[in-house]
Amino acid sequence: MAIVRTHLIHQEYRDSVQLMRAASSVSKEIDGVKIASVMMGTTKNKPLLEEVGLLTPEANIADANDIIISIRADSETSAEAAIGFILDYLSQSVQSSHDSTLLYRSIRGALAGLPGANLAVISVPGEYAARDSHIALMNDLNVLLFSDNVSLEDEIRLKKEAHSKGLLLMGPDCGTAMIKNVGLGFCNIVNPGSIGIIAASGTGTQEVMTLCHHLNLGVTHAIGTGSRDVTDAVGGITMIDGLRALERDTSIKLIILVSKPPEANTISKIVREIRNCSKPVIINFLGKHHGYCDFPNKSVTVDTLEDAAYTAATFIQSGKLTRTTIQFDDEVKVAKSLREAKQRLHPDQKFIRGLFAGGTFTFEAAQIIRDLLLTKDSLYTNIHLDGTRIIKNVKTSQGNTLIDMGADEFTLGKPHPMIDQTERTQRFLKEINDPETAVILLDFVLGYGSHPDPVLDMEDAFLQWKKNNRFIPIVAHVCGTPLDPQDYNNSLNRLASHGVITMPTNAQAAKLAALIASKKDKIEMK
Repeated sequence: MAIVRTHLIHQEYRDSVQLMRAASSVSKEIDGVKIASVMMGTTKNKPLLEEVGLLTPEANIADANDIIISIRADSETSAEAAIGFILDYLSQSVQSSHDSTLLYRSIRGALAGLPGANLAVISVPGEYAARDSHIALMNDLNVLLFSDNVSLEDEIRLKKEAHSKGLLLMGPDCGTAMIKNVGLGFCNIVNPGSIGIIAASGTGTQEVMTLCHHLNLGVTHAIGTGSRDVTDAVGGITMIDGLRALERDTSIKLIILVSKPPEANTISKIVREIRNCSKPVIINFLGKHHGYCDFPNKSVTVDTLEDAAYTAATFIQSGKLTRTTIQFDDEVKVAKSLREAKQRLHPDQKFIRGLFAGGTFTFEAAQIIRDLLLTKDSLYTNIHLDGTRIIKNVKTSQGNTLIDMGADEFTLGKPHPMIDQTERTQRFLKEINDPETAVILLDFVLGYGSHPDPVLDMEDAFLQWKKNNRFIPIVAHVCGTPLDPQDYNNSLNRLASHGVITMPTNAQAAKLAALIASKKDKIEMK
C-alpha cells in the first residue's frame, strides 16, 4: 500500500522550473516513487496537490514562502530517500548558483549592483508577481513576467503602467522571449539578424525563430506578450507596444506576428496599427485563414508558422512581401512513406494520434489536419478550435485525436512534458497497442529550459514500438537548431535510427500524418 510523506523547507523560494526538475529527477532516480511534487506553498498550488492526493495536513499549513515536498511511494524507505534526494538536489542547485551568479534579495538590491540593467525577469508565486512587476516598472525596467496565476485586473493595470512609461510588460505566463539575441525562458539559440517577432505563443515563437535560422535568416528580438494580451479585455497592449518598439529599432527590417486569433476588437486595433507601421509585417494568427490584413508591400497574412518563416525568406531574399507556401521539402521521402503506409497498414488502422509537448504545435496541427481530413467534426482534441470536437476523456483517444500534453489536466503537480516526458511516454505505449492507430505524431522541443535530451527520454518507448510487430508509422518534428545545447542533428539522426519519420516543420509533419491516416498520396484542401 502506497504512503504519502511531506517535508517543508521554510522561508525559501525557488523558481517553478527548478522545482519541476527536482520532481522529475527524483521519480527517475529513486525506486518505489509513485508521484513526487515539489512546489511553493501558495494558495493556487495547494488545490493542485489536493487533486493528486498529496495535500497532507503538514502541506496544508505551509505558506507561500515555503517549499512543499510531497511524495507518494511504495514504502517509508522510498519516501524518505526521495525527500533526501530532493533536498540534496536543491542544495546543489543553490551552490551552483553561488558559484556563477551574483545573488540579490530584492529588485532594488539588484539595481544597485547592476545600475545599467533595463529588464527584469520575474518568476515568483502569482501572489507576489504583480507587486514585484510594479516595483520593476517604477524603476524603469522592462519586465518579462514568467509567473502565471496573475489576475486579469493586475495584468491590465501593469500593462497600462508599462505603456505610460514607454516600457514593455511581457506576460504574465510568458515563457519565451529574446532581446538583442539573448534568450529568456524557454528559448532556442539562433543567428542574429533583421527579423523581429512578437508572439502570444511560446512554442510558436520557437518554431518561427528556428525555421528562420534553418532558412539562413536571423532573428534579433522575440517579444512575448502572454496569451491573454490578445483578448478584448487586455486589448493587445503589449503586441501593439511591441510593434512600435520594433518599428523604432533600425536593425529590424521585417516584423512577424504570431498568435491564436485575437478577439474582434483587439484584431481591429492591431490591424490599424499595422496599417500605420512603416515596416513590412507578416501576420500568422493560427486558426484564422489568410486574407484579413493584406496590404500591398505593407502586410501579408499566412496560415501556418511554417508559412511565416518561408514568407520571411522570400522577403529577405527578394524584397517582395509575398505569401509563400510549400507542401513538403522532401517530396521523395514523403512519397516513399506514403507508399509503405498504403502497402502495410491494416484496414482497421484509420486514425491519427498526436501527442504534443507544445500547445501551439497542437493547435497548428489540428488546423491543418482538420482541413485535410475533409470530414466535418472528425478530429478530437483538448484545445478549442472551430471544426474540431473537445474530447470527452483526455486519457483515452477516440477517432482522430490530437492532445496537448502540456495542458493543465496533465501537469497538475507534475512537470511539463518539455521538461519530463514520462506522461507522454506512457500515453505513447497505450497508442501503439490500439488496433485503430494508423500513425502517431510527435514534437520534440529543444533549447534552453527544455529537457537536456528529449529523444533519449523516449528511446525505451521506441524500442517497445519496434518489438510490437505491428506497422505503425511515427512522424516527428524537432524544433531546434544546431546551436542549441541538445545537439539538433544528433537528435534527428537518432530518431531516424529508430525508424521515426522526421519532418522539418510541425506543419509538414501534420500534413504527412493526415495523408498516411487517410491513405491518400496528395493533399486535397477544403
